[in-house]
Amino acid sequence: MGTFVRFLGDDGVPTWGTVERSDDDGRASGTLLAQLPPEHDPAYYPALMAAFDDPGGGEPFQAEPGMIVSPVGRPPQVLAIGLNYQDHLDEINAANAASGAPLSPQPTEPTVFVKFPASVVGHEDAIVIPRMAPAQVDYEAEFAVVIGHEARDVTPANALDYVGFYTCGHDVSARDAQLEAPNGQWVRGKSFDTFCPLGPYAATGLDPSGLDIRLILNGEAMQSSNTRHLIFDVPTLISYLSHNMTLLPGTVIMTGTPGGVGHFMDPPIYLVPGDVTEVDIEGIGRLRNHVVADDSSGFTPSTAFAGPMPAPRGSGQAGDAG
Repeated sequence: MGTFVRFLGDDGVPTWGTVERSDDDGRASGTLLAQLPPEHDPAYYPALMAAFDDPGGGEPFQAEPGMIVSPVGRPPQVLAIGLNYQDHLDEINAANAASGAPLSPQPTEPTVFVKFPASVVGHEDAIVIPRMAPAQVDYEAEFAVVIGHEARDVTPANALDYVGFYTCGHDVSARDAQLEAPNGQWVRGKSFDTFCPLGPYAATGLDPSGLDIRLILNGEAMQSSNTRHLIFDVPTLISYLSHNMTLLPGTVIMTGTPGGVGHFMDPPIYLVPGDVTEVDIEGIGRLRNHVVADDSSGFTPSTAFAGPMPAPRGSGQAGDAG
């Protein structure tokens, strides 16, 4: 059991270390792991797993704020599970009942979707409100599983043997692009650049069946649950997915979000520039990101969802969700 961090070394190249001390301001210190092959090298994950198993006693390091990067740079796959916390399903059905919409049935097998790998960012990186869907960007705290060994047709009984590590994940979601007719698409609504923060640390040896998970927005807890409330637990998810596709080393599995998402608040609460989100998971740490407006120039969106950026919270202008 250990906690590890991927951070930028003095040469600007990501390197790994064992975390012996850390704080919520983005500092971590400990000892370096052995030098690894580049992440795209097939030997990378076997070497990383071996280093986690036997960290040794490398040179000391000090990672300052801004140096910590995502524990996975460009994953081969980012798989995600919808409707996988009972409290989230309950809040959806409460909203459906209030509006007269049909209730969502209890799932009998996992609901799977994907996020594009280019959506991955790290601790303290910005979440960018996209011009193509600026109005309903929502938060979703998630317990993320990273596969360490290629997995195909594994059983729930041995599924955890294929886990490389666990980390905090944030399934940022543009609800209008995801849900609204006529062109609502889950993959698009959840795959904008910066919509998959991961980090800050990689934790090994955890029992994934009973960890507290929270989403904190501007210092206020919005989501608070425990992985014991997963409808399909981590071994079941790994086994199920591995019977549908090969899980390559570095694959990220976002296991679902608990109740308390902004979309179902009354009134709804969506992310706006200036917000700070934190995903806090027991045994891993706290993943912090700040929300900014898309400042790209020379581009005029022409879809039905495009529109002005929401105003910062508390400004009194249209778009204030406070």
